[in-house]
This record gives sequence, structure tokens and C-alpha cells, in this order.
Amino acid sequence: MNIEEKTKVRNQGEISLITTIPKTYVKALNIGSGDTLEWILNTETETLELKIIK
Repeated sequence: MNIEEKTKVRNQGEISLITTIPKTYVKALNIGSGDTLEWILNTETETLELKIIK
């Protein structure tokens, strides 16, 4: 299944940014409060992969 959504990025302080996870992804991946997101950056392809850790 492919789901594509776009979200805005906002400043959070001077050195970090914040965005939201669309409700579609939250429901499809069963993401809940207390879950951890692991961020994996690939600088060669300029992609960011997120893994949900329950």
C-alpha cells in the first residue's frame, strides 16, 4: 500500500523543527502515545526513513 501525504514543518526553538504525523499514517501503522520513532537519514539519496518502535 502506498499513501502519500505532505505536512508543513515549523520551527521549534532555534535548532530544531517539528511536524505532525498525518492521521492516515497513525491509523494505518497503529502509532500510539509512548511509541518511539527511530529516524534514519540517508544523505546520498536525501531521504529520511522512520521506524516505529512499540
